[in-house]
This record gives sequence, C-alpha cells and structure tokens, in this order.
Amino acid sequence: MLSTANANRFIRSVAIPLVIVAYAVFVWIDQDRNDDPVIKEHIRQIKKSSSVEGIVFGGSNGLYSLSAQLLTSHFGVRWYNASINAEMHRVDRYNDFIRDLATNIDRKKVKYVVYSSQFPYLSGSISVHESTKIEKVNGLGIKPKKSLLAYILGINYDKMSLVSYIMNIYRNQHAKILRQEHLDEFGDLIFENFKCEFDGRTNHEREEEDISAEFLTKQAIFFSSVFPYASIFIVLPSEYYGENKFDDTVWEQDLQEKFYNALSQKHRFKAAAVKIVVQPPYASAGQICNRQEHANEQGRLWRTRNLIDFIAPFVVTQK
Repeated sequence: MLSTANANRFIRSVAIPLVIVAYAVFVWIDQDRNDDPVIKEHIRQIKKSSSVEGIVFGGSNGLYSLSAQLLTSHFGVRWYNASINAEMHRVDRYNDFIRDLATNIDRKKVKYVVYSSQFPYLSGSISVHESTKIEKVNGLGIKPKKSLLAYILGINYDKMSLVSYIMNIYRNQHAKILRQEHLDEFGDLIFENFKCEFDGRTNHEREEEDISAEFLTKQAIFFSSVFPYASIFIVLPSEYYGENKFDDTVWEQDLQEKFYNALSQKHRFKAAAVKIVVQPPYASAGQICNRQEHANEQGRLWRTRNLIDFIAPFVVTQK
C-alpha cells in the first residue's frame, strides 16, 4: 500500500495534472465543436457550389424571406444563402461560421454580400447577442459551452439546465424543425418540409439609432475584411404589422446618417461600397409563414424582388 506521503505525492504530481489536462482537452473539444446540422449542411452545399459571387447572411428573416436562387436567376451570377436562425444566438459565433464558410470558396471572387439582421428591430437584442458570457484566458474559454451531462445525454443546448431543456421542448419545436430542414443547393429554405401557421401576433420595436449604427458599422467592416472585393448591402428587413401603420422615417434617416458617418471615419475603408437597404413592410398576412418577420414562399418572392430592385444598379448582370 502507498504511504500517506507517497499518496499525496502521486495526487500532486500525477492525478491533479492529469485532471487539468483532461479538462482542458474537454473544453477545447467543446468550444471547437461544429456539429450543428444546419452548419454542416451549409458547408456541404457551398463546397459543391462553383464560383459563388454573392452571399446572403443574416438570421431567420433571411433564411425564410430571401432567395439566393431568385437572385442567381435574375443576375446570372451564383448566389448562396447562408442565413442561420437567430444568427446562432451570438455575433462572434456567427462571424466565426462566416469565416469558416469563406475558407470553402474563393472569397476574393465574392462581389456582393447581403446582410439582413433583425437585431436593429429588437430593443436590447444587440447587447445580448454581442455578449460572449464566457470567461476567457488568452482567447480561450475556460468554461465549456455544454456540461459533461449534456454530452452524455446528447442534449444540444447552450448553458441550459436539464430541467429548463425539458420545459423548452415544446416551445423550441420550431427551432428543432429548422435544425432538421433541408436546404436546396442555393442554401434556400425548402418550405415543403413544414407547415406555415401564423397566429396574427405582431410587434413593433426599434433599437436606439446609436446602438444600431455602431453594430451595423462593425458588421460592415467585418464583412469587408472577409470579402475584400465585395459590395456590401446592409438590409433592414420587412416585417408584417397588420393594419397598424408606423412612420419609421426619422429613425431610418437618423440610423443611416450615423451609420455612414461612422464608416467615413474609418481609415482605409471603402464606405462607398456599403449601402443600407430599407425594405417596406409586408402588405398582407398571406405573405407570412409563422412570425411577422418570416415570409412564406409568396412573401419570399416579393421581398427578394424588392431587394433586386434596390441592388440592381450596383450589380453587374451576366446572362
């Protein structure tokens, strides 16, 4: 048997270092995981695409409501829709995905980037989605995104207790459907895979212009760094408000002024290559799938055509 001194020496020199190394490996694997089926599908599809020249990024509003296939058909250059539900719930995480996606194509050939984000329409949403909520040392998180129990049970959740996960099964049914959906070769959502049911609820929010302008400026600069030869279109997307009428003219003008002013102050940045696109509200509930920002197939056609009308003067058509 080991003496007490030898046992303590073994714990200090072998057991503790082994636990630390094992934990470090676990955290590294956890934070390096890219097992989301939607991400895998995007990577798989874009690898098959040849010479992508235009890409649509954003959250679920872009996933439901913009069509890369229609953009490709109209302009004669290849587009791909890389929008993901809620922009993966964190800005840095989604931007990491965009960098990964760019490694699978010739990013210098990308001429057009459309970024359609719902965040400027949701008060407080930008600060929530920009927060990492993970302690870091030299850029590496020291807390795993998922617990060991989550891995053992195969639960795909982010910092959620098992009880909360179970309670959210029903409410997250829509998110589960999105994770299981099939994307076509353009990255567009295939509507036949689930049923659109809209309950008629609408809401109208706007983030403060300063916060929205700062966020969109950072995203424009980010896209310019990843796709250095691309024109960038920052889209304020359509929503459905029912019979309610809202005059957002002042908010939109103030946001655009602050956005362009912020860009002009950035040295060596081609502000002229960036445009804000303000899309009008949906006119009918018949254009909506399941939420006021989610178009159905008819609404997607209408909204994409509206986007085409705006960006057409800046896109070189090849047919």
